[in-house]
Parts: sequence; C-alpha cells; structure tokens
Amino acid sequence: MKAAILLPGERSLKIDDVPITEVKPKQVKIKVKACGICGSDIHLILHGKMKATYTPCIPGHETSGVVTELGEGVTKFQVGDRVVVSAGTSCGICDKCLAGKENLCEQIGVLGFNQRGGFAEYLIIEERYLHKLPESIPFEQGAILADAVSTPYHALKYQGELKKGENVVVIGCGGLGIHAVAIAKALGAAHITAVDIDQGSLENAEAYGADLSILLDKNIQLGKVLKEKTKGVDVLADFSGHMSNIESSLRAMNRGGRIVLVGIGRSKLEFPMPFFLIERQIRITGSYGSDSRAIPELIQLYEDKQINLSKSISGVHKLEEANEYLHALEDKKGNPIRFILNPEL
Repeated sequence: MKAAILLPGERSLKIDDVPITEVKPKQVKIKVKACGICGSDIHLILHGKMKATYTPCIPGHETSGVVTELGEGVTKFQVGDRVVVSAGTSCGICDKCLAGKENLCEQIGVLGFNQRGGFAEYLIIEERYLHKLPESIPFEQGAILADAVSTPYHALKYQGELKKGENVVVIGCGGLGIHAVAIAKALGAAHITAVDIDQGSLENAEAYGADLSILLDKNIQLGKVLKEKTKGVDVLADFSGHMSNIESSLRAMNRGGRIVLVGIGRSKLEFPMPFFLIERQIRITGSYGSDSRAIPELIQLYEDKQINLSKSISGVHKLEEANEYLHALEDKKGNPIRFILNPEL
C-alpha cells in the first residue's frame, strides 16, 4: 500500500509503498477515506518534539474509512461499514479499559505514535477502536471526531461538567479549542468567550458561536477583562498550555467553577491567592484525549443537528501533499482549522 512514512532522524514524510500487515483475530482492515493533519503531527514530524515508539512510523490519528476485511472473531462490523477510528490506544484489558475509560489506562497511547496510523491507503486496527459512521456524516468530518472534536468534548462535558446556562471561556482556539467553542454551544452554554493571540483563530471561534473574543497580548489583564465582560466564569478550558493564563483568570471564576487543563505546557502553575481558590471551591482538573463515550455521543449531536463541522475542513488533499500541508498548518496559511489527507486522490 501507499503510505506517508517518517524515517528515523527525518523531518519530512516520504511517500512510498509498504507491505500491508496480516489481519489478525479481532482486527479489521479499513480503506482510509480521510485522515486529519493535527498539531501533534507537526510536533512529531517537523519539530521532533514528540516521538513515535516504532520506526519507520506512519502517522495519522484522525481516521475514517470503509471496512474491507474482517479478522476472525469480529462481530460488531461488516465489510462495507463506514467507520471512524478512535485516536487513543490502550491495553484493552485493565479495569479502566473494561469500564470504558480508556484514557485512564496506564498504557494510553495515540494511533500513529504507538502503531501504524491513517496516513496510508489502508489501516489495520482492533475492532474495539471502531465506531460506525452514519451516511449523514461525510468522511472528512467523521475523521476529525477522533481527536479534534472528541478531546474538547471530553474536557467540557466530563471533566468540566458543563451544564446548560453556564458561562464558558476557551483559551487557545486552534484545532482543539475551536471545537470546544462549537461543543460549548451545542451543550447549551449561556455565554462563550474565546481567547487567543491570533486574530484568525478568533474569527474562526466567532463563526462557531463565540459571543465574545479577546485578542490576548502582554498588556491585557485577562482576569480583569473576563470579570468586566462576563457574569463570571463557570467553566474555563485552556488549550494553550500557558499557565500564566490560568493564574490571571482565577479572579473571574464563579463559586464552584471548574478549570480544565488540556493544553500541554512547561511553565509552572502558581496561585498567589490560594484562599480565593479554597473559599470559592474552584476545581482544577486535567483532561487527556477522550473515552468510549465521546464519539457515539458526538455522532448523535451531529444527527440531532446540534453540531456541524463543515467549517472545520480547510481542504482535502492527496497523500503526496502531506508535507506541504503540514507546513501550511504550522504557518496558518489561509487560517486553517483542519487539512484532510485522502489517499484515494
């Protein structure tokens, strides 16, 4: 099969033919119809800041396609089924996995980083990672459910416990944060504030329903602005990874507010006013990926016309154009949200 391959020490993908592995018991073979290019792929391929656990590596963790072959013991899918593949990998046998909370597994990983991903004509994967994709959802939009949409969904609904009528702040409106805006809208948030350092990202957030956008710079005291512009914050979800944003936002949090950390950064998280945090019973929690609840619930929201991801698809391109659009995403060329690779083109 044709695949986009990352060789050891390289900072670009090589398009080449590779052998298709055997379909083992409980596995399915999928003909890839769409695979999203994510910011994590930029860190893996262009920057080398993230590492794959196998080489040569075939990246791609936002994948949709059609089942073409079934391994022995597969019971939930048939040849011809349209599917989306979960981005997270796990052991499948621990208590957390068996409870449907795979993102708490000690062996949590990411498709494309821990095993072959979707930058290829075919993907062979265990049945347990698949979700049926209705005809109503295009492959391109279905693919990004795997991470770009399910990760912020888990952050807001399950870690942030967002309730209808609450006020939400989303800091960092890139590939994940922009969909947090869409999800907050779908879940009934009363007011959504988008915060970013990039005007184009804020324009995307406004298109997805943000009521207020704040262009962040070093002169803005974010907490003060949020307190003035909103009736306080019930759920704050940070996708930027800059902990100073959290520290400065604390005074704007309502009693019982929840702060959800999704973006990964290296700075320290420090609070100069711990009594404020304690007395108002503000919770701070992390959120990583999603579990087995997210994709089926998102598909239902889509079918109920509560979300539509057509604005997120910034272009569909050949596998041979993968390097070009990795750079285009990094450079924010054309203010993109998600570029999609289609190996059939």
